[in-house]
Amino acid sequence: MKNSTLILFALFIVSNMFGQTFTTGTIVLSNTAGLAYSAKIDVSSTLVTLTMIGPSDRYLGLGFGVNAMTAGGDVVICTGTVLSDRTFDGPEIPPSLDATQNWTITSNTISSGVRTLIATRSLVSPGNYTFSNSAGSLMLVWARSNTASFSVVYHGLTNRGALTKNLTLGNEDFVIESFKMYPNPAKEYLIIELPIMVTSGVVKVYDNLGRVVRNQKVTAVDNAVNTSDLTAGLYTVVIRTDYGNSTKTLIVD
Repeated sequence: MKNSTLILFALFIVSNMFGQTFTTGTIVLSNTAGLAYSAKIDVSSTLVTLTMIGPSDRYLGLGFGVNAMTAGGDVVICTGTVLSDRTFDGPEIPPSLDATQNWTITSNTISSGVRTLIATRSLVSPGNYTFSNSAGSLMLVWARSNTASFSVVYHGLTNRGALTKNLTLGNEDFVIESFKMYPNPAKEYLIIELPIMVTSGVVKVYDNLGRVVRNQKVTAVDNAVNTSDLTAGLYTVVIRTDYGNSTKTLIVD
């Protein structure tokens, strides 16, 4: 009885630690015809997820925690298939590449000339802006190339802006029961069963210290996650899809 109580208490702590996500919602940065650009930032206790939607034929930039492109500010720039970590060097100067690249692209699709890029980064990332996993305001600056080019050059006067957006507690539309995982407890493997409308997702498994011990893409047919080398204990499984995110607790025997 005592062990069962401890396990239930640990499950409560872990589920609360990973369960809350704060989001900006979709932010319209520019509604210029043919060049519309929007973004969305979701922040959990361990992870930041960035979504950028804009024209597929030019670079897109987004800076965090600043209201101008002054030297020292943190910025990311999408140049086609690459999302690079950079630092502002001052107005009208192309931001310089950081020595360490921290963002990982999980999805990058193009439809009718519009790119939708989704990338993730650890909440704590040395040398970069630290997002808050709580309600509050977030300053942002953005830029977009003034020509159909991925060369990171000065964007011109009409292809940039600044704004402040609030992070609020997210209401996940990808409900907890919309994906299944079994067996639980697991020993050799874990099966992820996606909802009918979802074709793929990224699964991350975290240990009780918040470290990522598994990180892989799953589909309707390739949906097994190896757990045979994981130490017995409690883990948190986070699945991220284009339809939203969901979190469940896993016990490994």
